[in-house]
Amino acid sequence: MLTLKFRKFYPESLPPADKEALITDAEQARLSLYADKQADPGVKGWLAPLESAVQLNYIKTLAADIRANADVFVLVGVGGSNQAARAVIKAVKPHVNAPEILYAGNTLSAYELADTLAALADKSVYINVIAKNFETLEPGSHFRVLRRYMSKRYSPDELGRRFILTGSRNSRLEEISKEMGCAFLEFPVEIGGRYSAFSPVALLPLAAAGLDIDAYLKGADEMYRHIAETPGNIAVQYAVSRNSLYRQGYTVEQLSVFEPRLYWMAWWWKQLFGESEGKDSKGIFPASAIYSEDLHSMGQYIQDGRRNLIETFIIAENSGASLVLQPEELTADGFDYLDGMDFNEINRAAYLATLEAHSAGGVHCLEISVPCIDEYNFGRLYYFFMAACAISGKLLGVNPFDQEGVEDYKRSMFKKLGKRT
Repeated sequence: MLTLKFRKFYPESLPPADKEALITDAEQARLSLYADKQADPGVKGWLAPLESAVQLNYIKTLAADIRANADVFVLVGVGGSNQAARAVIKAVKPHVNAPEILYAGNTLSAYELADTLAALADKSVYINVIAKNFETLEPGSHFRVLRRYMSKRYSPDELGRRFILTGSRNSRLEEISKEMGCAFLEFPVEIGGRYSAFSPVALLPLAAAGLDIDAYLKGADEMYRHIAETPGNIAVQYAVSRNSLYRQGYTVEQLSVFEPRLYWMAWWWKQLFGESEGKDSKGIFPASAIYSEDLHSMGQYIQDGRRNLIETFIIAENSGASLVLQPEELTADGFDYLDGMDFNEINRAAYLATLEAHSAGGVHCLEISVPCIDEYNFGRLYYFFMAACAISGKLLGVNPFDQEGVEDYKRSMFKKLGKRT
């Protein structure tokens, strides 16, 4: 399983009685999470990953057609509708025979959309549009542009074969799928976008990229069973740790990774916790850093800045590659002390040095370790964070499943654009 370590963790000043009460509350939150789905109606469809993976055989059939016939696969979605899949695809890398994956529906930049259209020229294109209720501006507007572009290249029948629409049942998007004659995948109504990692929302893009979605779901299912059945598990420990520190004034958590492949996973994590916990003037602000590069930019602040920071490291025990520095025979470059070292060894030393320096500077450090970066471990990691987020939000005293603040900006934006309610 995943491991959670309190590396160089400073003694806590939270009174023992308060800490015990927090642990009790966290365990009660875990039991409540799994005991009764009706306690939070319409939001717990993600709890059992194999149940949320609806239409799995159909997804595999569609993905096989995409891999066989597409040069480019465009994933249209914003926020939770593309973050989970994008993070796994970027980290694990598509299969050699998979199409190029492009991402749209996540910006209102004319330049970015025009650049995406230019990348489709003279290529066989398939498109997956993901929009739960088909009301969000970014994917809706991009779908219109892409639909017009594709209609100039393909016949109506071929157009229908090349679009796959993912949305809630009885939505306008499902109606459009029938009008276009294209495949429709269900975005289960009881699953929110940021909790959709094990639904068709993420499974089709992962399968289209040639990744092993069975291994991915297996990892998630194993973590689900562990958290649901084991008191005091890793998700409870993580939720208690961050809330204990929050109550002591630590209001920022930075997820730090030493593998650039995990850049988009950190973005997924930021959305999960930011949108789930940032409510009622509460919440730990989620930030991220990619080391060792960010040590040369934000490192100074982390080392000597304001002491309101928790740093959580994601460490992969096996990077998936090996590269040994050979002795330099032509030029004296001053780096002979590295002769014969693998970059994995160097990267590990950089991590341990960072941990030592930051903890000595007063930063509370946690380490979450995974054996390697693959589909199975992504399934485990995603489910762990989703469950921990739900428990942590309950400890914080907020609803971890809604996002009214996001709706506020949408209402204001629609008004400015002249949308009629």
